[in-house]
Amino acid sequence: MSPERQDNDRLACFVCSLNLSGLTITKVILWLVAITIVSFAIGFGILAISGDFPPGAGQKASPFKNTVLGSPNTTSFLPDGASSGEIRILLGAGDLTLRGGAPGGRLMEATVYSKRPEMQPDYTESMNNSVKTVAMTETGHRKKDWVVANAPESWANTWDVRLGDEIPVAVTVNVGAGDCELLLGDSNLTSLTVNTGAGDTTIDLAGYHGGWFDAFIYHGVGDLTLRIPPGSNTRILLHQGVGDITANGMVQNNEQYTTAGFNPALPVNEITLSQGVGSIQLEAV
Repeated sequence: MSPERQDNDRLACFVCSLNLSGLTITKVILWLVAITIVSFAIGFGILAISGDFPPGAGQKASPFKNTVLGSPNTTSFLPDGASSGEIRILLGAGDLTLRGGAPGGRLMEATVYSKRPEMQPDYTESMNNSVKTVAMTETGHRKKDWVVANAPESWANTWDVRLGDEIPVAVTVNVGAGDCELLLGDSNLTSLTVNTGAGDTTIDLAGYHGGWFDAFIYHGVGDLTLRIPPGSNTRILLHQGVGDITANGMVQNNEQYTTAGFNPALPVNEITLSQGVGSIQLEAV
């Protein structure tokens, strides 16, 4: 195991050992410092270890040219006859917007804005039986001069990804450091997994009318807003470290929040939400 990985493990153990009961100012400060360090370590760890999204036997799409970009680049993927899809997004540092509305029957369309060719993503696509998988992975961690190349003035890295609604999709999003906005009311989900390290995150499911799904949201440091349709049969299981919680239009029972009229005997959209430091806004709108 590398020294960097050992250091990250020690930090994680330190954070886990902190007791949130009987908080003092000193403990709150320790939480803020420790979780912030761990969140950034997770972000850079994602860049250093790309094992979450191996290319496998999938077909690799054409990468961006190794030139400084003067305009955004857009890449599209078709369902190719699949009955369901799987979308995997790995962004180490930058801002992500993920939403519905991919044009022309596409499974996914991604537009990338960045000043650095080192930050451009690789795409892989594969078909397993009737499931079409598309992975979008930032490649900056493969460059030996990644840290030097990404001085603060060069961190402008923005991804705008659109999903189609012709087939249901399982979505996995990993963002190390940066703001994340998921506008998924027009999508059709089978599952949603979101891992973010540091930055503000909005997950907006207002108006969602797709299929039933389970969601797992892990947010390190920053504010989190989650919006769901008030008429949906949704249950939120909340685990929070330090921060305020505001719930509008939800029924609270300890760390469980449900929509009004929730019926556990019916199909349920269950969302498990864990956050380290930051405020949480829950809205049934």
